[in-house]
Amino acid sequence: MTTPNFLAARTLLALTAASLIVAAANAQVPTMISYQGRVLMNNTNFGGSGQFKFALVQGVGPTLLWKNDGSPANTEPTAAVSLSVANGLVMTTLGDTALANMTALPASAFANADVRLRVWFNGGAGFQQLTPDQRIVSVGYALMANTVPDASITTAKLAPGVLSPVNFPNNSVTSVQLGDDLDLGSPSVIGRLDVYRTAAGTPGVSIIGGGSQISTYGTDGLEQIRLFGATWGELWLNNSLANNATAVNLTAQGSTGGKLTLNNTNGVSRAVLEGENTGGTLTLHTADGNVGAILYGNEGQGSGALSLRNTNGSPRLRAYGGPLSGTLELYDVDGGAPTIVAEGAEGSGGSQIQMYQANGARTIQLDAEVGTGGGGYLALYNGAGVEMATLQADEVLNDGAQLVLRNNAGAATIVLDANQGGESRITTQVLTITGGSDLSENFDVNAAQDELQSGMIVSIDPKNPGALVLARTAYDPTVAGVVSGAGGVKTGMLMSQAGTKADGKHPVALTGRVYCHVDASFGAIQPGDRITTSTTPGHGMKAIDRARASGSIIGKAMTGLSTGKGLVLVLVNLQ
Repeated sequence: MTTPNFLAARTLLALTAASLIVAAANAQVPTMISYQGRVLMNNTNFGGSGQFKFALVQGVGPTLLWKNDGSPANTEPTAAVSLSVANGLVMTTLGDTALANMTALPASAFANADVRLRVWFNGGAGFQQLTPDQRIVSVGYALMANTVPDASITTAKLAPGVLSPVNFPNNSVTSVQLGDDLDLGSPSVIGRLDVYRTAAGTPGVSIIGGGSQISTYGTDGLEQIRLFGATWGELWLNNSLANNATAVNLTAQGSTGGKLTLNNTNGVSRAVLEGENTGGTLTLHTADGNVGAILYGNEGQGSGALSLRNTNGSPRLRAYGGPLSGTLELYDVDGGAPTIVAEGAEGSGGSQIQMYQANGARTIQLDAEVGTGGGGYLALYNGAGVEMATLQADEVLNDGAQLVLRNNAGAATIVLDANQGGESRITTQVLTITGGSDLSENFDVNAAQDELQSGMIVSIDPKNPGALVLARTAYDPTVAGVVSGAGGVKTGMLMSQAGTKADGKHPVALTGRVYCHVDASFGAIQPGDRITTSTTPGHGMKAIDRARASGSIIGKAMTGLSTGKGLVLVLVNLQ
């Protein structure tokens, strides 16, 4: 354990002394002294609760002038004071009787020329006297001011000529001389008090009656602080630059409320905080002095608002806190009407976003909820404000999504309904398909994986109801269609019903245009020829035998093939 650091304690005592001495003879001087120390154990700052004993010693001892517990004899105090130690630092007030085992300091102790403070400390390993004893300097002796008898300060205690018997009878200054008042100036003369001096030879502090003003000055003689109240209370704080510009201005502003202005180095406003009667505002300025942002405590309906501006001060974004819900507005380059408005809750529903053209016409509306639990809603409008398209997550509560497209008259021309009588439905006047040119259904085709190809002719499978097989006989009356997708011509419309016999893995064209594998070895094919099945698996041929062709025609050729095997565009038309 090392000795506490008493340097901080001595500094505090010296500062306290001035106030104790000013109290002088007519005030009751508190019999307490501030104490601060530092405790190390094994070169480590001690922390926690420690036990301390204190005593005032006459010189090097052994006479003890005061002990914290008031016990008699020139021995270590019996009872200790429990103090909290944080990071090695401990603070208390000697003589504070509000502390357990602490008695008041007697002024008589400081009638001795040499008084020292002795401390014992116990951090858990028993009490140990800390060394060396610390010398008490001016603070303790200020207690002697309490013992100065009334009317004992005479001219012998003052500089020669300070008091004149002519002006101050009986060598005293009373209210007779002061008239119970000390004035600088008069009703017709402006009073002023200057307290000198700065390094520039100017006053450090000035009290100026004419402006109800108190000013303080820096070492360069420039005004740094001005406090005045000729009209209302106001405080200026100036910078230390050559221009001595006001950096901070705090004013009561008369009837409009308090105002705080923060300026740049040239004294130009950059931030203004106002406590207006209608609600506080914070205004931030750009480098060129225009308003960059305003934060309102009350935008007019009792809620907060934020306005962000562009370089010329025009609004670009406004955020409102109410009154019913938060609202966000975005503006275009003109700064006129908002082009986007977002509300946290529109009416009794959910949030809403509306978008506008430059002329103010609404073109898009997005709602988080329509009706009661109706789900999300998107509406698109034309330039005349007519609703042209709507997308709704729930047409009716829990009834599925719906998309409606309207013509210029506002009439619905296309309706996509996810739930119409338990089924999805598309309602329109004309349906144009541009992705393919045939109408197909999905079928399961029983054939070897490497044998079945797009464009091959298939027939009904007699062994598997609802399934098909490759056509392998000439003039097959069970012919069903052509596997869609050959020659780069895709399926235009595909039908099936999952989980039933009306489903499968392969699209088979039942009508429309489709490329078909044919074998011209049974006769050259010309456009317009009827195509039937052949003995070449999956291939068609020109139907020559009219008697056998009935019921086995797959369609008519639209392109030709003179020899060999190849693809021919066929208009599927089962006959």
